[in-house]
Amino acid sequence: MSLKPETAPESLLDELQTTLAHGTVARRVETLRRVTDLFINGSVNYSDEQIVLFDDVFQCLLEHIENSAKALLANRLAPIDTAPPQTIRTLAFDDLIEVAGPVLTLSPRLDDDTLIETARSKSQAHLLAISNRKTLSGAVTDVLVLRGNDEVIQSAVNNPGAEFTERGFTRLVSRAEGDDNLSTCVGLRPNIPRHLYLKLVAKAPTPSGSGSRPPIRSRPRRSRSR
Repeated sequence: MSLKPETAPESLLDELQTTLAHGTVARRVETLRRVTDLFINGSVNYSDEQIVLFDDVFQCLLEHIENSAKALLANRLAPIDTAPPQTIRTLAFDDLIEVAGPVLTLSPRLDDDTLIETARSKSQAHLLAISNRKTLSGAVTDVLVLRGNDEVIQSAVNNPGAEFTERGFTRLVSRAEGDDNLSTCVGLRPNIPRHLYLKLVAKAPTPSGSGSRPPIRSRPRRSRSR
């Protein structure tokens, strides 16, 4: 199969439909590999129109391939800045984390709205994948803190590229009550509001048999200009 700029999307899709309708599983996987290779090898040079064409082809393939092939496609497309956006979105919303995970963690094509929609509706494994992104906005971490389990919360708090809103920090302080490890991690976040930091320290757990509450690890003081 060849993909040229002058190829009409309808013609390519007709050819693809014929291949998928009469081909074996092995032939479908081979078709996917060839199309993926073709896209990756020229991804930096394709026009928006050509990327839309690839999007149509991948979407058609996704309806006819097995989960293992979808997972392979997700892993190959996830790091690419110009990956077909609808294909990336389809992969991100897949119920199988093996398929969704790579794009949720790596793909620069996913905007906050898509990440929030995924975080609100998918599994804890999906939330964990999102929590490991290189950067996370406060809008996204708000949902992670609201819906995430302990593993998701810990992952997000330990992510140096994650931002948290005051609402997110408020929930984190509440979640950290009785959890010394989480209290320490939250307390070390550089942008935690002072009043919430003091509340966090006040709620730090006291070991049994001790008459006083030990402070969590000292938070670096911000320098003040005179």
